[in-house]
Amino acid sequence: MSFVCDLATLERLEWPCFARHLAAAAATERGASSILGEDGSGSGLFPETAASVLDRLTEVGEIRGLLDAEELPPFGGISDLRPLLERVRINASLTAAEILRVIKTLQGAERLKKFFAARIDRAPLIGDLAATLPELGALLRELSAVIGDDAEVRDGASQQLAKARRNVRKLGSEIDAQMSRILQSPGIQPHLQDSFVTAREGRPVVPVRAEARRRVRGIVHDVSSSGTTVFIEPEAVVEPGNRLRLAQLDVDREIERLLRQLAAAISALHGEIDAGGETLAALDRALARAKLSRQIGGTAVLTAVESPLRLLGLRHPLLMLEAGLDFEQAIPNDVVLPAAARGLVISGPNAGGKTVIAKAIGLAALATRAGVQPACGEGSAIPIFDAVYADIGDDQDLRSGLSTFSARMSNLSAIVRGADAMSLVIVDEIGEGTEPGEGAALAQSVLEALVDRGARVVATTHFNRLKELAGSDERFVNASAEFDPATLLPTYRVSIGAPGSSGATWVAERMGLERAVVSRARELLDSEDRKLEALTRNLSELRQELEADRSRAREQREETEAARAEYEARLAVLRSAREKALASMKAGLEDAFKDAREEIASVMRELQSGRSGQVANLAHRTLAEVRERTELVEREHAEPEEAAPAPPDLAGLAVGTRLRIAGISSEALYVEGPDHRDRVIVRIGSARTVLPATRVLKVLGVAPTPRRSHVEAWREPVGSGLRSECDLRGLRVDEALDRAEAHLNELIGTGTPSVCFIHGHGTGALREAIRAWLRESRVVETFAAGSRHEGGNGVTVATLAF
Repeated sequence: MSFVCDLATLERLEWPCFARHLAAAAATERGASSILGEDGSGSGLFPETAASVLDRLTEVGEIRGLLDAEELPPFGGISDLRPLLERVRINASLTAAEILRVIKTLQGAERLKKFFAARIDRAPLIGDLAATLPELGALLRELSAVIGDDAEVRDGASQQLAKARRNVRKLGSEIDAQMSRILQSPGIQPHLQDSFVTAREGRPVVPVRAEARRRVRGIVHDVSSSGTTVFIEPEAVVEPGNRLRLAQLDVDREIERLLRQLAAAISALHGEIDAGGETLAALDRALARAKLSRQIGGTAVLTAVESPLRLLGLRHPLLMLEAGLDFEQAIPNDVVLPAAARGLVISGPNAGGKTVIAKAIGLAALATRAGVQPACGEGSAIPIFDAVYADIGDDQDLRSGLSTFSARMSNLSAIVRGADAMSLVIVDEIGEGTEPGEGAALAQSVLEALVDRGARVVATTHFNRLKELAGSDERFVNASAEFDPATLLPTYRVSIGAPGSSGATWVAERMGLERAVVSRARELLDSEDRKLEALTRNLSELRQELEADRSRAREQREETEAARAEYEARLAVLRSAREKALASMKAGLEDAFKDAREEIASVMRELQSGRSGQVANLAHRTLAEVRERTELVEREHAEPEEAAPAPPDLAGLAVGTRLRIAGISSEALYVEGPDHRDRVIVRIGSARTVLPATRVLKVLGVAPTPRRSHVEAWREPVGSGLRSECDLRGLRVDEALDRAEAHLNELIGTGTPSVCFIHGHGTGALREAIRAWLRESRVVETFAAGSRHEGGNGVTVATLAF
């Protein structure tokens, strides 16, 4: 059904003011005027069906998504063409500037159509609306071919115009040259007031002194205000000037012909152009609704015919739009009606915000019906009302002979007759203006009649009868407008669920009424009224105390969460620093081992080139020093470990047992020890090292037997009577030599007497390369093929010199 809301109700709820702000958010003149309507009230903004309302709210959501992504629809250059279209419809001509407005509007329509087409996936509904803009590209090209961006007719608009303008320019140049010669003529120059050429009535003239005007032959076109200067068109340029005038008339006639031709082309499509203008206005209205929704902090709400009334964080939008309050300064209120309730009774002191919250509810309903997101928070819901009624303020009408009370009763009677289940009724100070007892009884009967019809009602009151009604009838809910008992000032907060104290005597005292008068008024109060007033006041104070406690608890929770977030941030920083420190330690340890390996290699080279036992002894001492330095570096870079139990017993461990060493991430293999200095020899990778036995944290188990293929197999020498083996089978010559040299270096200082290099028979190339290398080695005394049971010529046994 169509929406019912008369102009008086709109004015009582201040909708025209809201509509003016909505119009100000529009980007085009036609969009703004269509919002306000002919009477300026914005009464035409309400769709007739709930489906149309939902479509408009969907459009707003789509455009707000684009606005949030900083993608503003390009409405620039679009004009309201209706006055121009009305003129061309009656065959009137248009100026070049007016046709340029048509061009700019058609170009703007094309831009908008492309803009929304490119975003159809994010704004499908508004994109479908933009897609209905008519295709007027042919007309746009025809107009643009004649009219330039400077609102001038182009020279190339027609051959006749181009020819006429060339003639004008030629004649103009001839006249300029002639005038220049005249200014320099000895017979003319002495009589001139000044040496310049100007124009009068479109004709070229020179300024001649008044007393010498007869000395200059020509036509007088003007005289200066002082009478001392006469502006004369020299005789020599009169005829060229006439020809120039005729040429200019040719230009003007051709331009007029072209403009009439364009006006006719526009007139032929005036229907399509006007329809496109209406679509542009609809798009602009959607943009204005989205922009205003964003400005007042509106949000998408649950809207349906039977939605509950649940407005969370509701603000009066005009407090932000009209009163200039920031969003945070406009105090939010939660207005929630239980499912069984239809009426909200708001009580509390005067100037406490009862009327403001009632109007805010009414404006939220009107805004929703108009497709504007209401000024409330997420999780809100509001029905799509088919009628909104309001009875607010003094409707005294002297011309009708109606008092204030009579006028309000007349208004209420009309509301009761028209209200139904899809109506919202806002009544301020219901029943006021007559004897309180009768007024309260009438107010209660009106409210009951309205909820009997299914209407949702918001009423403000000071009547205790209505407060009691909301406490006894589940169809009504009490709400209180609070004030601060310490300052006796309103807080503008509304709490649902309990009545509020009117506090009339408190307000009177605050406004300066004598204390004795106030005390007498309190004595005159009915005992039941005093009890109820005291009860509501105590409830209000208790509720405010609970609200303050809840606010403090919320602040403490926020502070706790902030402290926890800060702690976690600091912990993350510490963890990052620890990881960086460990990485630095690891890098330092790797550098130390690298230096040690390089020093060992240097010692090996010296040992291989040495020729005496002294060199060997020196090498042994150097290796011992390297081991000690390596141990020191390991201790310095070792990561602190948690206190561990007593070190494991290392006595009787099998060679190759896996160990966990403090400060070293990789596993070590046990070789021998502990010795008399409580040190053990372990192998870490391919390197052997001596460590204090206290560095051994845990015995992990016996290492698995290495697989023997082309990978080197070794048997750890534990005494001078064992022979070491180095398996080189399957390797290239260069790989085999590198492995053999590395194996030989590992045996330095171990007392191993000999080593068996297993190279196999093959082609013999690997065998010859190994034996040639052994001949050059300084640590090999002799070498020979192995015995038959050792592998014969497939192995080479080398006797070592250390």
